[in-house]
Amino acid sequence: MSWLSFKQAFNYLHSLSKTAISDEGDDMKNKILSTVRALNSLGHCEFDFTDNNRRRVYVAPPVLIRLPSGGFPQAILAGVRTPNTIDKLRNACQSVGQHINIDVAEQRSELILVPKRIVVQTEDISELHKIAAQLAINFIETPSSWSLLHFAASLEDSLINYQWSNEPELNWKSKTFDENILRFILSPTSIEDDSGKRKPDIRLSQYQHPYRNTKIYYLWQEERCTQVERDWGRYAVLKSAKIQVLIYDQRRFIMAVPVGAKLPQLLERALTLCSGYAPIFIEKLPLQQRTINSFLSKEKEVVTNLNVTGFNLFRDVPPQIAEMTAAKLDQTMLIKFLDINFEVNDD
Repeated sequence: MSWLSFKQAFNYLHSLSKTAISDEGDDMKNKILSTVRALNSLGHCEFDFTDNNRRRVYVAPPVLIRLPSGGFPQAILAGVRTPNTIDKLRNACQSVGQHINIDVAEQRSELILVPKRIVVQTEDISELHKIAAQLAINFIETPSSWSLLHFAASLEDSLINYQWSNEPELNWKSKTFDENILRFILSPTSIEDDSGKRKPDIRLSQYQHPYRNTKIYYLWQEERCTQVERDWGRYAVLKSAKIQVLIYDQRRFIMAVPVGAKLPQLLERALTLCSGYAPIFIEKLPLQQRTINSFLSKEKEVVTNLNVTGFNLFRDVPPQIAEMTAAKLDQTMLIKFLDINFEVNDD
């Protein structure tokens, strides 16, 4: 369907919810953007915004995707879903074996239009193949998290492939990415920030079209520039400034990513498909007290302000996948202990 039809459908369905009464303006815009990002990361939909005049939304085909977890094999259901999908899945599982478990859980409360997480656990991988065959859908045996990470480009690849030029700067309304607070601010004129520290060699600028509600992003290095995707551009600046922002709890397999430095699309999908849960937003990281001092002490090596704009928490991320994600972005993970428990309502 078209992007316009998608937004109209979203607004109508959201108006039927109990939480819609107080939602308007920017709040509604944030809800639809959060929903789009979750649907994309969970593998339910693909959003094609490459042509501003023909933006399209595509539903993905149904598929069972194996999770990169230890123990008994587990797979989540992604893609198109109908009202009787869960019943069909339960019937297929029962016909394969009574010991097979199905868990259905809600996504986080504000994502009211994102499908529930459905996970199937079996004793043997062959049983997942049989269930998929009965439903006439595909089963991806190799966890998609691994496949996506191996397929995705790295920051170094992106920088090499960019076409740099000496074009003059656009005279549109602009903002510059500030790596210390992970936000776009009005473009500064000084080469030093308020603390007297020299800014990174690379600058990321955001330009707003004077007539359309669209934004484009350019990396600048001295007088040369190249158009980039926003998410890759931010990590290029962070690399130049030698700032590490990815936090990992190796005991609970939680990866925390600042919302001001969102992951590129494929990397975010890889982390999301480690669990089948959309990332949880949290305003402040609940660090254990003994790690806070070390967290704040490494100048220009960590997030210098715990009150940036919040964090997205990805759960059930194996250490190898966390390390590979960080390596793709030329980041060094910060190992911290997070004092958090996830609460998910099961159905």
